[in-house]
Amino acid sequence: MQTVDMVIREVHAGLWFLVVGYYFFLFIFLLFFRWKKTRNPFQFAMALFFLLLAVGRVFYFIGDFYAAPQTLSGYPPFITDISYTFFLMAGAFFQWMALALLSATAGFMIFGKRWAEIGFAVPAVAIGLVLGFIPLTDTTRVILSGGAGAIYALFIPILFWYLAYQSGGMLRRSNLFLGLGFFVLFAGRVVHAARYELAEMFFGTITIPGIVAPGLIVIGLILIAAGNEWGQSS
Repeated sequence: MQTVDMVIREVHAGLWFLVVGYYFFLFIFLLFFRWKKTRNPFQFAMALFFLLLAVGRVFYFIGDFYAAPQTLSGYPPFITDISYTFFLMAGAFFQWMALALLSATAGFMIFGKRWAEIGFAVPAVAIGLVLGFIPLTDTTRVILSGGAGAIYALFIPILFWYLAYQSGGMLRRSNLFLGLGFFVLFAGRVVHAARYELAEMFFGTITIPGIVAPGLIVIGLILIAAGNEWGQSS
């Protein structure tokens, strides 16, 4: 019979599989069923955003469950010939490129200028390059990734809530839900990034933040999908 710990670990892994699957589903849906039909550049940017998130999360998943010194599966690392740092850096790079794309898209939607698109993207691109290609100490990486991630967890939703303030009708509801969805999604990312610290300081086990993080991300994706659909009907 399976022990409670084994069941929890399987639920943990299953939630991350669900997150990755949802990322790919949204990419395919937005690209082939939205952008292909409307040629709306926002839909194309959102499709690429979810593709980059999916690729980054795959690297994180392999690293966390099969290569980390403290694997989330609870078993010894299965992958030992490739450094855990490689998966961490690759995952961070793709995830921050996704944030850069989303920031550029939101900036252009607000100001309608190329300088805003570039200016909003540059900080996330710079952080992604540093985290993806420059070896950092664990402490430095946590501070940079966690601190910048927390800022973006507020910055991106505020951009969409500002768009909601400037718009009306179904478009306002769409932007409100998009902002809320991204807030919940990024909250899950922050919880995941700080999972070991949260376990040590509050919970005594990594299980709780480990399950809460993907759970929040899934809820955020549902809200984003709803907001996107309302935007199409406006």
